[in-house]
Amino acid sequence: MREIKYGQIAERLREERLRLGIAQVDFAEACAVSRNALMQWERGEATPNAAGLAVMAGLGVDVLYVVTGQRAGEAESTLAPAERELLQAWRDGGETSRAALGAVAAALKQVPKE
Repeated sequence: MREIKYGQIAERLREERLRLGIAQVDFAEACAVSRNALMQWERGEATPNAAGLAVMAGLGVDVLYVVTGQRAGEAESTLAPAERELLQAWRDGGETSRAALGAVAAALKQVPKE
């Protein structure tokens, strides 16, 4: 069995929160914990429980990545390279980038198929 390193979980949790563009205070509030508890999670001094991880998943956190270091989409090889590239652009982008990608996708739905 692979050893769980809490420092890595802490780093990935913070990385996911920042990827989503959520401030610490807002993230803590959404998870129904104090900002101090969140700071302990992000420093590797404590870890969230399953209920907290479930809330985070609802916020868009890739919980599999936080816990294991493997992105949820990496387990599936069904996406074409171009599809994976678009998905990664969505994940890496901020709110404005995601809105732009969503607008393009909506516009493409209106284009007749050739």
